[in-house]
Amino acid sequence: MKRFAVAFSLLVVMFLMAIGFSPSFSAELRLQPAPTLVPPTLVPVLDVAAGDVLLTESSLVQMQRDNAVRVGLLYNAPPFGTLNVRGEVSGFDADLAKKMAEVWGVKFVPVQVTSQTGIEMLTSGKIDMLLGLQIHRRDMDSKVEFSFTYFDGTQSMLVRQDDGAATLADMSGRKIGYVLGTPAAEAIGLWQQRSGVGATIQSFLTINQAYSALVNSEIDGVVDSRFQLTKVIPQVGMGKILDEAVGPEPYAIAVRRQDVNWRNLINKTLQYLAQKGTLQELQKTYLAGLNYSINLIPLWSGITDEAPKPPQLPQDVPYPTQYAIPRLQQGKAIRVAGVSDLPADAPESQKRLEATNRAVIEAMAAKWGFRVDYVPDSAANAVDLVASGQADIAIGVPLDWTAADKVDLTAAYLLHGERVMVKKNDDYETFLDLRGRVVGVFGSEAGAEDRVKELAASARSGVRIFSVTNEADAATVILSQNNVNAVFGDSLKLIAHVQANQNDLRLTHRGSNPDAWYSRVYVGMAVPRNDIDFRLLVEYTIQEMYRSGQMQSLLGQVLLPEDMPTADIWPGVSDYLGFKLG
Repeated sequence: MKRFAVAFSLLVVMFLMAIGFSPSFSAELRLQPAPTLVPPTLVPVLDVAAGDVLLTESSLVQMQRDNAVRVGLLYNAPPFGTLNVRGEVSGFDADLAKKMAEVWGVKFVPVQVTSQTGIEMLTSGKIDMLLGLQIHRRDMDSKVEFSFTYFDGTQSMLVRQDDGAATLADMSGRKIGYVLGTPAAEAIGLWQQRSGVGATIQSFLTINQAYSALVNSEIDGVVDSRFQLTKVIPQVGMGKILDEAVGPEPYAIAVRRQDVNWRNLINKTLQYLAQKGTLQELQKTYLAGLNYSINLIPLWSGITDEAPKPPQLPQDVPYPTQYAIPRLQQGKAIRVAGVSDLPADAPESQKRLEATNRAVIEAMAAKWGFRVDYVPDSAANAVDLVASGQADIAIGVPLDWTAADKVDLTAAYLLHGERVMVKKNDDYETFLDLRGRVVGVFGSEAGAEDRVKELAASARSGVRIFSVTNEADAATVILSQNNVNAVFGDSLKLIAHVQANQNDLRLTHRGSNPDAWYSRVYVGMAVPRNDIDFRLLVEYTIQEMYRSGQMQSLLGQVLLPEDMPTADIWPGVSDYLGFKLG
């Protein structure tokens, strides 16, 4: 019996090592320096995260071969996935997967998973993609890879209706309940760690038990998914949910790690469905009453009315010849492309953008402990420099699908686009309000005049157009010369004038229209293709800088406070592979 116990213990240890159970062990192997030959020769060293199983075939290929996509779903998690009386799976997640299969022209094959089996079925290749309440948590990034967030939920706090609490800080020193086996415990712990708020925590087996304890004043608050809390309140006036979230709860689609082309197809399809309004329709059907941002999924350049099809993407699984983090830790310097050598008389907008980009990457490198080595005058070919290995990262990269076959693109850290500037006291908001008025356009912006005519025509509003020769004259033509009633152009060219004339100028917000922007250009960073650990390091760092407010401060010259984008922050600890990011 003793020999059996020893043998069994050894088998357990071997199994845990095989699945990459020990994060510290994985990180240690991942960060071992990789030797090189004579620099700068690239050496094909696959220093992938320990525990990663290198894919020999993409799910993209298998889906086309089978003409079917196998989707892991929960069958007992309304409103996300439910098996109905007809034996069909429906719900927000299920219907989203069906729509994606329709776009690809393949059969939708639902596969039942549970919260315990879903990840194993995905990593072992039994399913091609996993939905089913998949929350993109950082601790899961070592096991699987995630798509864009398609629903931005939150872990929230429910209190009694007559409770005086208005913010999370008001819950200090009080009793808070949560349901065992849910993400609430982690959300509460991270919130307390970052805020310093102390509270007594009590677990319950079900949400109904927790709510009953709240009503009976045994506890003072309940933390759970916001949509779950809205369902537990039996009627209006029987509880209130605080506006401030305990933590983010981003829902995403999980795929196997480093299946980059398959992930890109999924992301491109999510953008396509967002552009069509399909995601918003599904949200209204299944998650009515919860807020849904129309810009949750950013639309990159290259998204058209044409549906993305599997054969349009590369079919291979490319791996880096050398992974970035071990090499960077050897040299302690990061080569950055995307900068410009501006002349002294460059327009103010270019100077501000250049200074902002450099400040952002230098702040990030400081967190990593790396020196920044800029590749001179490299804005025009920044993506190619990263793709060829001559740069480690490129800043200021417009997010565009044409680059996705060369590099990986991060989430956007800033945006700019077409806006309208008017006098602060004028009541102009839309092109309908500008009927018969004069609109200035920048002569340096190709196609701007046609764009204004198009927008005016769509509003059935005739306008006259005035060409603004110099960017520096945008405020003068409105305030002093009175040549125009409004100036239309890229926000980067308008913001300096608004900030310099805060009492006299503003950007319009288009009244009740939910989006003040006439167009959006999302700007992110380019990193080596399929180098997942380095991409995650960059993503986490951007998120932590937004969480702390550092990013908003750095973007102050190119974005107005009310226009700062809401970062998609994945829940989890702030440290990654030994880097202190918080």
